[in-house]
Amino acid sequence: MSDEARRIFEAAMQLPDAERAALASVLKDSVGDGSSLEEIEAAWITEAERRREELRAGRTTAVPWQDVRREIFDMVERARAQQATG
Repeated sequence: MSDEARRIFEAAMQLPDAERAALASVLKDSVGDGSSLEEIEAAWITEAERRREELRAGRTTAVPWQDVRREIFDMVERARAQQATG
């Protein structure tokens, strides 16, 4: 986090809960492409259905959860190591 972002964060943390919640909501909404929650959910459903069809048709294969989990943890550890040295 930059010094400026940290300064803004610390100032925001001094606000009453309701104001912090409103600020958090505005900030959250400012990130992304402006899609509504309903649009995002519909897009994820469409993607899940597409992936299910790919799997059923044999055009792709599933990856075991244990492999995915290990890969995620490895990525996190590499990012932490890079952050510690960078």
